[in-house]
Amino acid sequence: MRLVLIGAPGSGKGTQTKFLIEKYNIPQVSTGDLLRAAVAAQTPLGRQAKAVMDAGQLVPNDIVIGMIRERIMRPDAENGFIMDGFPRNLEQAEALDRLLANLGRPIDAVLQINVDFDLLMQRMVGRLTCLSCGTLFNSFTNPPSIDTQCDNCGGTLHHRSDDNEETINRRLRVYETHTQPLAAYYSNKGNLHVIDGQGTVEEIKKRIKSALRGMRSSRIKLQPVTQQPAAKAVNTRPEVIRTQVSDKQKPAPRQKKREAAATNPVVRKRSKRTVSAAQTAYRAQLKTLQNELKTVKSELRDVTRTEKLLAREVEKNEAALEKLTEKEASLK
Repeated sequence: MRLVLIGAPGSGKGTQTKFLIEKYNIPQVSTGDLLRAAVAAQTPLGRQAKAVMDAGQLVPNDIVIGMIRERIMRPDAENGFIMDGFPRNLEQAEALDRLLANLGRPIDAVLQINVDFDLLMQRMVGRLTCLSCGTLFNSFTNPPSIDTQCDNCGGTLHHRSDDNEETINRRLRVYETHTQPLAAYYSNKGNLHVIDGQGTVEEIKKRIKSALRGMRSSRIKLQPVTQQPAAKAVNTRPEVIRTQVSDKQKPAPRQKKREAAATNPVVRKRSKRTVSAAQTAYRAQLKTLQNELKTVKSELRDVTRTEKLLAREVEKNEAALEKLTEKEASLK
């Protein structure tokens, strides 16, 4: 199973990735881990990436795609993989699709975990991580028994310095601008599954199971093009046996037509082809309408989130204006 997980920071992608790794026995492909490993091993791609990073620039997509190609060609990725941290924008998504198409291993499903931005803020501001075993807690939704101590191993709990409202709000805006359009892209391709990310870990896990139930990993067989010798034409028309029939026994013209229509395979094939073509056109039209509906729903969700963000900005501006008014009144 070849999967891509997309979702805002704090949406729970890491937790659900662990579940998918165990369920399908496939590796997690993290572009960050690939870059660090390639640089440490001083591979050709790693040396190129290090030179770019030392210059203070972002690693180009072609280098990252090259590393992804090397990773997914390893034996443990034969049954599939889960993309982590890639793609982040439309350009990367198109580059990844081209790579997988060339390898005959297209993406089977894209899971988008949707969580309300207010809940995301609460999750990340209250996030606590055990430095010893990596267990996650949350001071709001899943607090530890002792504020600074892990319930599992007794290790020290750490709160990241960048888990504050200002930084998180900026990260969420970056996600909306660059990564959110991926939903519309994959929706148009027909492999997007939107997962409600609110609720317990088990509830979200059940929704993912339901979305992937019955799905099988697809593979395109790529074969080299070779010139074949021209085959002799084979006469596929049914053999006609001619017999002499007396004038009295000759069938009437209408009877001849009925018999020909009943026994002629060519007539039957034409009718089947006509029906098949109509079914194909109807399915294509239905698929287009379904994709358009998914796109409209995605755009509606984007508009709703934008309205919420604007409402927050208005509230902040009103609060600031009130403070200025009070300050001005006190000065008078």
